[in-house]
Amino acid sequence: MLLFLATTAHAMGGTGGGEEGGGGGYSIFFLLLAFMVIFYLFVLRPQQRAEKKKKEMLGSVKKGWRVITAGGIRGTVAKVHDKEKILTVTIAKGVEVEVALAKIEAAAPPGEELAVAEPARRGEKAKDDKGPRRPRR
Repeated sequence: MLLFLATTAHAMGGTGGGEEGGGGGYSIFFLLLAFMVIFYLFVLRPQQRAEKKKKEMLGSVKKGWRVITAGGIRGTVAKVHDKEKILTVTIAKGVEVEVALAKIEAAAPPGEELAVAEPARRGEKAKDDKGPRRPRR
């Protein structure tokens, strides 16, 4: 669509006769370059930061840490199997499950708060809301 708008604008700005307007190709190039820079700054860079932060968090998980899995199961790490990249997580007394390290959403040492940012879902009560939301008709 961007190319369509640029070619339309170039076609509308004709000088008439056999003369050809110069510099039209350069403006498209700079517009495309600016678009790529903005895309990098607002999409790719924050995603790379989040991935790096999660990788550091997963690399520091130890026995005794509290975790939340991608499925929403909360528990305490009982064992760390480094070679297989698997954690044994205690979710209740006598109940242990093995979880792939990549499926851990959040982890915290024993004394720290364990929280995951959850998106607000339609119809559910938000933290700052006073009541359930009504669906629009």
